[in-house]
Amino acid sequence: MLFVNVFIFFMYSFVLSRLWRKKIAIRLLLYIQDNVTLIVFLNKN
Repeated sequence: MLFVNVFIFFMYSFVLSRLWRKKIAIRLLLYIQDNVTLIVFLNKN
């Protein structure tokens, strides 16, 4: 549940950053994707 809240927060921050500055948004999105992939992989195992 905590992870879901953190993920929603990061997605919200990503949207704001995208409106503010695209480079930061792209980095944030890649960071989120890496973390989500890792967490999903760990949860499956």
